[in-house]
Amino acid sequence: MRKTIAGRRLGRVISLLAFISLGAAVAAPAAALAKPPVGPGATVMADRHSPTGYTVTFVYHNPQATQVRLAGDLTLLDLDTGSTRYQPEAWQPGRYHAGGTEFLRDMTRDAKGNWSVSLPLHAGGLSYWYRVWDPTRGWANKRIWDPASTNPRPPGESSFRVRNNDVLDAVYVPYATKQNDPVLKERAAYELPMRDPAKRGTVSYIPYTTILGDSGHYLGVYLPPNYDANRAEPYKVAYLAHGIFGDETDFMIPANVPNILDNMTARGEIEPTVVVTMGNHFTGTSLGFASYNQTNAANNLVQTILPLIEENYNVSTEREGRAYAGFSYGGMTGGVVIRSYPTTFAFYGHFSGNPSLTAQDYDAIAEAVGDDDLTVFLGNGVFEGNLNAQNAIADNFRARGLTAATAQVPGAHDGMTAGQLFTIFARDHLWSGVDAVSVTPATGSLTTGWNWVRQFDAQVSTNDGVSPAVAWSVRGGNSAATTISPDGLLSVAAAETAPSLTVVATSVVDPAKVSAAQVTLTPPGTAGVVIKAKASPASVVHGGTVRLHVDVRARSPHMKSPRVGGEVAVTVGGTTRVVPLTGGAAVVELPTTGLSAGTYPVHVAYSGDPTYAPAASVVQRVRVR
Repeated sequence: MRKTIAGRRLGRVISLLAFISLGAAVAAPAAALAKPPVGPGATVMADRHSPTGYTVTFVYHNPQATQVRLAGDLTLLDLDTGSTRYQPEAWQPGRYHAGGTEFLRDMTRDAKGNWSVSLPLHAGGLSYWYRVWDPTRGWANKRIWDPASTNPRPPGESSFRVRNNDVLDAVYVPYATKQNDPVLKERAAYELPMRDPAKRGTVSYIPYTTILGDSGHYLGVYLPPNYDANRAEPYKVAYLAHGIFGDETDFMIPANVPNILDNMTARGEIEPTVVVTMGNHFTGTSLGFASYNQTNAANNLVQTILPLIEENYNVSTEREGRAYAGFSYGGMTGGVVIRSYPTTFAFYGHFSGNPSLTAQDYDAIAEAVGDDDLTVFLGNGVFEGNLNAQNAIADNFRARGLTAATAQVPGAHDGMTAGQLFTIFARDHLWSGVDAVSVTPATGSLTTGWNWVRQFDAQVSTNDGVSPAVAWSVRGGNSAATTISPDGLLSVAAAETAPSLTVVATSVVDPAKVSAAQVTLTPPGTAGVVIKAKASPASVVHGGTVRLHVDVRARSPHMKSPRVGGEVAVTVGGTTRVVPLTGGAAVVELPTTGLSAGTYPVHVAYSGDPTYAPAASVVQRVRVR
C-alpha cells in the first residue's frame, strides 16, 4: 500500500549565503488601481462605460521615439466561436485574452513625448509589452517591457528573452461584477498582488554556472513572506521550467506565480513555498530551438541546481518536499526528468506540454517509486484542443497505482494559461500542509422523535501558516430538517427516521483529509416517567430570573431502574430552554424580560431515552409582577 505524502517536520537548518539579489519585495505593479493624472506605466481605472468595468491606460515616455505600439496577448478568443479573434473592445462573457496572435495597437504621442493608448481589459494578470522605433538607440520594432514596471529581472541582456527580442510584462486588472464570470473572479483573487506589502514574498535572481560550465546564467528565486532561513522545518520547493524560447522570468511575470502563492499563503491554502525558475536555453549560444536541450536541462536541474539551492536556502531535500512543473517544452522536459530521476520529485505538473513515456517507462517509474506516492497533474487551455492525450497519460499512471489528474482552463498557449494551471496544481495537488483531521465526539446515541441539537468540533493538525478550516456535512438523514451548521452544530429533526447519521468534517485546504463521527438513532423506550418541577421563586418581579428545579423519575421505580437520561425543554411565556438531565435532574434559568405582568404556565417536555418514553406536562405556574 502506498504511503500518502504529507507535510514533514524536519529539524534541519540551512544557512543562506550572501548571493547577489537583483530584486526586491514584489511591489505593487505599474498597473495598480489608481486615479488620474495618468503617468508612465499601466494605470487601471474603474469605468462604468467599459464592457469589463475597467479601462487600462498605457503610457510610455520616450520623446525620441518615432513610433510606439502597445502589444501583448490581449486579443480575445470566444468559447463558442473558437479561433475567431476579437479586439478588447468586443469583450463579452465567454471571451478571454489569449496569446498566439500578437495584439498590436498604435499609441499616440503628446507634446511631452508620452505615448499612450487606452482599452478595456478583463480581470487577471495579463501579458503585454511595447514595440518601439527609436533611431537614437538603433531600435526598429524593438520589443521592450514597461520601463515603469517594478517586476525584478536578471541584469542586462543575460536572459534569453532579452537577447531574443521577446520580453513580456504584466498588467493586473481587478474583477468587476459586470464581468459575471467565476473564472475571472478567481483569477483576480489569485493573480493580483496582495494589497498589504508585508504579505508579499520576494523575487531575486542569483548567478550560477550551468552543468556545461557556462557562467553568466541566472536562477529566479521566490521566497515566501517572512521567509526564515533558520526555520526548523525546511520549506517545500517547486522548480518551474519555461517553454521553448522562454526563460527564467516566465513563471515569475507572465504566469504570475509570486502573486498566486502570496494569495494562497495568505488564505492558508498552501504552506509557505519557495519557487526556483531556470533558463534552459544554455546549450550553445544560438537563439534557435537546439539551444534548449531537454536532456541537458534535466541533468542541469538535478545535478547542478538542486544542490546549489539546497546548500544556500532552507528548502527540503526530501522528494516529498520537492515539485517539478513546466509549461510547453518545459512540461515535455518533465518527461525526461521523471524518466531519468523518478525518485527526486514527488509532484509533477505538465502545463500544455506532455511527457513522452513508453509502457516500459511507466513500469520503471512505478517500480522506482515503490510504496511512496507520486502525483502527476496535466492540463492545457481550452483553445489548445481537447484533453484526450492528457487523460490517456493520467490513466497510464493510475493503472500503476499512482495519483494523476487533469484539468482545462479558458486560455491559449501562453503564460496566462500556465498561471491558471499552476493555480490548480499548487492549490489542489501540491503539499497541503494538513496532516490530519479528527472529530469529537467520535460517536453519539440519540432517540428519535425529538429535535436534538449537538455540537461537534474538529481538530486539524497543520503546518505553519495553513488554515485549519473545515467544511461540515451530515450524511444518511432522510429529513430535510436534519442539518449541520458551518461551525459544526448538528440539528436532528424530530421527524428523522434514519437509523444513523454520519457527521463529516472535511479540510477546506485539502479535501482528501476527512474525519467523521457516527450518531446512532434508536426509538425511545416505553417505560413511563413522572415530571416534577419547582420554581424558585414562584413569583418574580418583571425582568427577574426564574430558577426551575426539574426532576424526572421512573413512574414505577425499583432498585434496578436506571436513572432517567436525555434532556428537557422548559417553556415559559414563549421562551424555551433545553438542558440535559444529570441523574434525572436539571436546573433551568428562565428570564422574564419581555413578559408583561401575569401568571404563566411552565411547560416541561421530556425527550425520552432508550429506556423511558417521551413525556410532557404543565408542572407549575409562575407569576410575574
